[in-house]
Amino acid sequence: MPKFEKLEFYYSSKTQPDPRYPCDIQKALAGLDKLAERGFDARAIDVEELKDVFRAYHKAVSDPDPEEKSVLNDVKEASYSEFFGRTIPALLCYSKANDRAPSRVFPRMDKEKLITVNDALGNILGETGAA
Repeated sequence: MPKFEKLEFYYSSKTQPDPRYPCDIQKALAGLDKLAERGFDARAIDVEELKDVFRAYHKAVSDPDPEEKSVLNDVKEASYSEFFGRTIPALLCYSKANDRAPSRVFPRMDKEKLITVNDALGNILGETGAA
């Protein structure tokens, strides 16, 4: 997993994640707190407090590398405002703090295996020694 300088976690305080895209919200928030304590730019954004999630959603699905596509690119059964950060919490990972677009977005598929937000945060925490 590459190194990241900035993380944005989009979640909902009112909606449970879809079981197909599991995410332990409290565990993810605790992991972000640990990273922030170590000086990382790690933000948790409750989509219930946003007027419109389009900008964040657009960043998440406009990933530059087709090999790194998130499952968000494949969801067809609902409007982005119904699932982004709500039924599918999303972790946007930026290689550089000032990058406009994330270099990797979770959850995503990796050779037929789903890598969840919690999996990604666990790997990042392990790399930083904050686990």
